[in-house]
Amino acid sequence: MHIAKYLDIRGIKAPIRANREISLLSHIFSYAMRWGQVDRNPCLGVAKHSEKGRDRYITDQEFEGVKNLASDLIAIVMDFAYITAMRKGDILKLSLDQITDDGIWIKQSKTGSKQLYEWTIGLTDVVDRAKALKRPIRGLYLFCTRQGQPYSDAGFKAMWNRVQIKWADSGGQRFTFHDIRAKALTDAKRLGFDAQSLAGHATAAMTEHYIKQREYKRVIPIY
Repeated sequence: MHIAKYLDIRGIKAPIRANREISLLSHIFSYAMRWGQVDRNPCLGVAKHSEKGRDRYITDQEFEGVKNLASDLIAIVMDFAYITAMRKGDILKLSLDQITDDGIWIKQSKTGSKQLYEWTIGLTDVVDRAKALKRPIRGLYLFCTRQGQPYSDAGFKAMWNRVQIKWADSGGQRFTFHDIRAKALTDAKRLGFDAQSLAGHATAAMTEHYIKQREYKRVIPIY
């Protein structure tokens, strides 16, 4: 009853945030049950607010428009994210020793999936541009701060938000950094590439669920 009441009141202004907060609370109760502090999880069985899947697709024009307003660092990270479809967290912590003659090795932080990104002209170019950025001599990461440390999520988010404000002020529609991954996977499927392998998903169904809201068809008008 209390969980439902919280969802109802909190959901008036922030229904999606209310869902996330109850999910966190449910996770906490799961541990409390494991530790013997409670005998049940009151969050289970309580219906949450309905959510609509995000369907934002970034056009090539929008992508280039934001890059033109961004710093060299942000523009290069955007290109890297699009070419590889990596998640932001994996990009920000990418160390130089993961870049080898065979390609770029990563273990996805979210799924644990191991991937080798083989060298292409585009990937080679964007990595060369990233290495050419001003960096401390002892920096161990492809993208790092002046102190040679990887950017924190909050730090990068602040830089990204400033660029998006400029983009909105110029008349553009804002988008999230995560939308770049969705664009990459959607474009990969449309161009006939293996979107599932690029995403590192365990099943094709996971990839389809990820991009189905963003697919579109090209149509020719009558005249």
